[in-house]
Amino acid sequence: MNDYKSIDNKIQFSNRIQSVFEEVSSRYRGYFDKEDGYTSVLSTEGRNPFADQFEGDPEAPYVINLAKAIVRSWIETPCFIAPHEALVGIPRPHYPLMEHFSWGILYEDNSVKDDPLYPETEAKRCEDFMSKFSPLTEDDILKAGEELIGKERLRVLMREDFMWGGGYQGHTVPNYYTLLENGLDGMLAKIDHYAAINVKDEESANFYEANRILVRGMSEYLTKYAEYAQKLSAECDDDEQALYYSQIAQNCAFVAHNKPETLYQAVQLMWCLALWDWVDCWGRMDQYLLPFYEKSLKNGDVISAEDSIISIMLKAWEHGVHNITVGGLKPDDGEDATNEISYIVLQAIRVFHNIHPRVTVRIHENTPQNILDLAVKIWSEGMSDPTVVSDSTVIKGLTDINIPLNDARDYSILGCQEIEIPGKSNTGCEDGSFNVAKVLEFAIYGGKATRKADYQLGPVTKSLVECETYEEFYDSFVEQLRFFIKVESVLCDAGQKIRAIQHSKLLKGIFTDGVLESGKPHDAGGPIYNHGCMETAGISTASDSLYAIKRLVFEEKKISAEKLVEALKANFKGFEKERQMLLNYVPKFGNDDDGADAMAVEVLNLFWDEMAKYKSIRGEAYTGACSLLGSGTGYGAAMGAMPDGRFAGEPLNNSMGPRTGADTSGLTAMLNSVSKLPLHKGVGGTTLNVVITKKMLSTPELRNNIASTMKSYLMNGGQLAQITTANLDELLDAREHPERHGNLIVRIGGYSIQFVEMTERSQLEMIKRYSSEESQM
Repeated sequence: MNDYKSIDNKIQFSNRIQSVFEEVSSRYRGYFDKEDGYTSVLSTEGRNPFADQFEGDPEAPYVINLAKAIVRSWIETPCFIAPHEALVGIPRPHYPLMEHFSWGILYEDNSVKDDPLYPETEAKRCEDFMSKFSPLTEDDILKAGEELIGKERLRVLMREDFMWGGGYQGHTVPNYYTLLENGLDGMLAKIDHYAAINVKDEESANFYEANRILVRGMSEYLTKYAEYAQKLSAECDDDEQALYYSQIAQNCAFVAHNKPETLYQAVQLMWCLALWDWVDCWGRMDQYLLPFYEKSLKNGDVISAEDSIISIMLKAWEHGVHNITVGGLKPDDGEDATNEISYIVLQAIRVFHNIHPRVTVRIHENTPQNILDLAVKIWSEGMSDPTVVSDSTVIKGLTDINIPLNDARDYSILGCQEIEIPGKSNTGCEDGSFNVAKVLEFAIYGGKATRKADYQLGPVTKSLVECETYEEFYDSFVEQLRFFIKVESVLCDAGQKIRAIQHSKLLKGIFTDGVLESGKPHDAGGPIYNHGCMETAGISTASDSLYAIKRLVFEEKKISAEKLVEALKANFKGFEKERQMLLNYVPKFGNDDDGADAMAVEVLNLFWDEMAKYKSIRGEAYTGACSLLGSGTGYGAAMGAMPDGRFAGEPLNNSMGPRTGADTSGLTAMLNSVSKLPLHKGVGGTTLNVVITKKMLSTPELRNNIASTMKSYLMNGGQLAQITTANLDELLDAREHPERHGNLIVRIGGYSIQFVEMTERSQLEMIKRYSSEESQM
């Protein structure tokens, strides 16, 4: 009998599940292969289901053909059942044309070029398909920008590489409660009910019919697996394996039409939707599976309750689920929601010791100490999961934007640490990304571009040299910021319009409250909640630079504006004295200095408040976010030297924390600085990279200290924290001997990855971050 709360002992799998674990391990794929969402187990066999469907019925409405093509791509994919497994279904092979929730229909030319089963003419066929049946591209987003500021100006803006809008707008969590409470036949009845109310014309009729096609397709898919498993059972000479096949057949046949009654049935139906949703995000799995889990414990099941949960977690591991949320508060009464499933999820990833699935633990004042201790213990073993998130900060932020308290309490983490109300939202995850520090660089030069000499990119404002007071320069910065925010909002809206036209989230919409009820597609404002999500970069560089300008140029007059600008243009060559003053004389954000931290608060409030003045065309305002993945490195590469002492090209931070190397006062000081930020406004999800080396977690006493420190941070204004625990010597050795460190996991602005899979630039940035942290120990 496993003790799921145990810190000292890892969970022991049953014999059957251990066999599945070993089988999955043998098929292991790296980070990027998992993120692609395809299977390498099955061949495409030269098929192109989307082209076949659309070309076979070219006059059919787009949305009908889209639904039929999605179903066709799943039904044409051969069944695959591995030995011993209890849950069945795997992702599709890499067909040339496939739907995706981030865009609509995508064509990736490498799918044809790298697959010898496709004829040479297939690439041309796919290109013709895209121009005829899916003609909207990212160029259509740029056209909206051109209409606003002109073609040449937009081209120069894009070369500055400091913002993008409408580039993804993908992740959402389906309502798994709705699926499990209704079953697939129940979902068909729900579609029919709302169609009878909302169908007014051919377009709305086609929308509801497309939804029916998808749900019937899921039933057909499960029936296909039931028949295949029954066939395998009849042919199998091994009695035990034959029984497994028979159980699978009965399970799939039942949930193909009926709502689940047992946990085993529930996780199989859940996995079917997860597959068809590109194994995206699962929300609060420990909550919607809990009634089935408790019933299974009480009444028994075909397989044990533990084996059912571990089986779905094995699928999450093998196929790269983006996020699972556990713990937190119950929506109705605000009591602690942690349960046995919460612990099993953590114990499972502890055994997997991998980068998937990403898991987040919600923390509140009354969170059981056991689950926080277990999270810290997992960190001490070299994992970067779980992330921890503050209920108090997030729930306040959500209620501040008029989300009812019960729904706010039900939030989950999705994607690469964004936030939404599962099964009720489209928060644009993510609508766009914006480097505030680059706008400050424009302001220093009066709105001039930095990569095209003397080109007036932003509005004409006084340059730093022309300003007589700090307030005058700050006003110039604000004017530049407002201009570029407007451009960003237009690009984001254009991307959203395209996704609505292309029904990019057609399947998600069936299982999202508000879509069937309103008759509006997921990307056209159908869900109940539709606020936007703007990834925020460069806050620490911008605020530290402004603080340096304020102190050294205008207040203490230790450096003239002319000399500072000259030093920046020279990338500090010949100005080392001035650079050292900028670096060391003026306090930096991340050291619990009230002056430096107040500037960061001011800059972040400015950006998020200005952004919130714009509403997504989905219907609600843009909110702040910061989950930059590796974008801080790219944004930094596009920037010149800055008044915080940063050299040209150096990376920016990938999270809400201080710039790498700027925090020199220890972990607690850094957390205190970040907790002062208005992170409740960042309800798009504002992650913080935290380095806690294994040396800092090496004893029970040290782990207890870290648990207390992290909880204090989360209860006093912090929002999200993601942990990296490798030691510096491990990173350095992995650079020299990558073959020795395939299991070395680190965290980058929203996701975990094996260190050896990172780009050289990102590895060096990570090492610099660690060097800074270890120097403070």
